[in-house]
Amino acid sequence: MWIVGYAQREWPGGSLAVRRLSGATPVLALSVLAWVAIGAPPYDQHGDPKTGAERVRTRPSSRGECYQCHPEHGESSKPKSWILFQDNDNDLCFSDNPSGSCHHARANNYPLGELDRMPANATDPGYFEANGGGVRRAGVQYRGRWPGERVWENSGVTPTGHYFSPHAQDHDMPRRDGGQGLCLNCHDPHGTVFRDLLVSRYGGMGGRAAVGAPPEYRLCLSCHGGDGPSGMQVEGRFIQDYYDAGLNGEHAGHRIRRSPASALSWPPHVQPGDMLPCYDCHDPHGSTGNDGVQPNAFLLSDQRPGWSGLTNTLGDSTQARRFCFGCHIPRDGMPGSQSVEGIVMNALPEAPAHYSTATQSCYDCHGRDYSSPNGNNVHNPGISLVPGGGTPKPWDR
Repeated sequence: MWIVGYAQREWPGGSLAVRRLSGATPVLALSVLAWVAIGAPPYDQHGDPKTGAERVRTRPSSRGECYQCHPEHGESSKPKSWILFQDNDNDLCFSDNPSGSCHHARANNYPLGELDRMPANATDPGYFEANGGGVRRAGVQYRGRWPGERVWENSGVTPTGHYFSPHAQDHDMPRRDGGQGLCLNCHDPHGTVFRDLLVSRYGGMGGRAAVGAPPEYRLCLSCHGGDGPSGMQVEGRFIQDYYDAGLNGEHAGHRIRRSPASALSWPPHVQPGDMLPCYDCHDPHGSTGNDGVQPNAFLLSDQRPGWSGLTNTLGDSTQARRFCFGCHIPRDGMPGSQSVEGIVMNALPEAPAHYSTATQSCYDCHGRDYSSPNGNNVHNPGISLVPGGGTPKPWDR
């Protein structure tokens, strides 16, 4: 007889959860199950008794208890797998019920912007969070990187054939289901040692001392690298390489250099050589566009004015300039008028294409090559490739 293996876990809310372990174990029918005690992880938003899961409201409150997802006696005539109130797919997360939705609607504070970064005295400064006084604001309504179920499930494609929401729609995505783009690809509903129930590390500035790709961005680079899905387009598979200073030197990962030509001031959490985090430009859940009307492709974030309708930044010079000037300040702009990660930006150095009135694509000089591990592109800007065959010079020294 085959009995599925389980592990028992005690949560901060005081209740017990049961999780399936990988595989099945052959045991005698009357054998006693071996339960493994696992310590409570520090990031268990679902199990928080004050702000955790509350699909069903009770008196006294049972917020954060296992019952919110695992009914003790069932809630339908047909039992669901793992004793859930409905099938274990994304509908479980997106449930919209009389007591209120779980992850159906987008967060109240979407999209987060520069003012929503955690300050220097926070545990992970620079990361986008809804915060007050450096303290993470709890509650799903403040998870301002979530644009909602409708955006995540957007099946539309751009004129260039790219999905607006590839993590949900692309058939080459890692799958733990039949092709729905399951949340479980990146999240563990029972909590992990990482924030937001993530299954791997994602956050914080880093990379200055990394050997290979920075571990701070492992959640993304574990897929966007050599071990990623075999069918992933080449520009996606080489991202890890573009973040590898051993392969691409001082510019790998859109590396930050402490120079007055680039910035006026730096916060203490940013060190020379740090690499730009993925979340500064991308939202893995999809896009509505900053204007809420024109979504961006390539999972480009909605966080900055001008980041709407960015569907062909590689080929459209106007789109490329809107994207880059979302962070960088043109030569004739106001120094200090924008910041990134708390870095107060200076105006770009003198060059004809750096003026706001120019029309040339930024990628004409800084690269749009994704054909090899050493290509120059926005992830690895490298040198300034002077148009017209001029001598290359160091970029933004």
